[in-house]
Amino acid sequence: MSHTTSSWLAEAFAVFAKEWRTEFRTRYALNTLGLFAITSLVVVSISLGPLGAATAERTTVMPVLLWVLLLFAVAAGLPRAFVHEEESRTATALRLSATPSALFTGKLLYSWTVVLALELIVTPLFVAMMHLPVANPGLLALALVLGGYGLAAGGTLVAAIIAQARSSGTLFSVLALPVLLPLLVLAIELSRAAIAGDFVPVVPRQLLLYDASVTVAGLLLFPAVWNP
Repeated sequence: MSHTTSSWLAEAFAVFAKEWRTEFRTRYALNTLGLFAITSLVVVSISLGPLGAATAERTTVMPVLLWVLLLFAVAAGLPRAFVHEEESRTATALRLSATPSALFTGKLLYSWTVVLALELIVTPLFVAMMHLPVANPGLLALALVLGGYGLAAGGTLVAAIIAQARSSGTLFSVLALPVLLPLLVLAIELSRAAIAGDFVPVVPRQLLLYDASVTVAGLLLFPAVWNP
């Protein structure tokens, strides 16, 4: 491994570690995402019930509810991925201490682990409370991992774009929808296949392609966004 590569990896890991140290002190993202998701889950469970009368309804509706719940939970917490740097006046220090690509990668990995933690908590509760039978749990786990990465990648890029705006929360919702819409369609389709016990090989490949495309776009666009 060359010195340049090892230095880049060290910078990305340092940003990742800094984000988690900050999170453990403030617990902003974990509390916001967790409380929003669990509150929404309770409301959905009370309002709709398990939809136990028809298996077709569970297969069709429940994946949509799960991913809409995850989307809004992410929209409630991830916009501060860069906003808090501007508010705490540490953005300049980050610009001087880490290359843009390493900074984006560190922030992305942090966001992904937060989304995975959210999915790990919410999905079992959702399945249990809605009495949702899952024919292929492994395929559902794959949908959550790939879909969660896409949410983190798209959310991190949009959060960087809106970091210096005043109405960051509103802008995040407006800008994130067109970026994340293809991801949601694919993640819902793969989740439906997991619940029904079907497997469509093209959908995981499309999810991987989406994740790769957003990652490359983020790495290419982030230097211009972060250093305007």
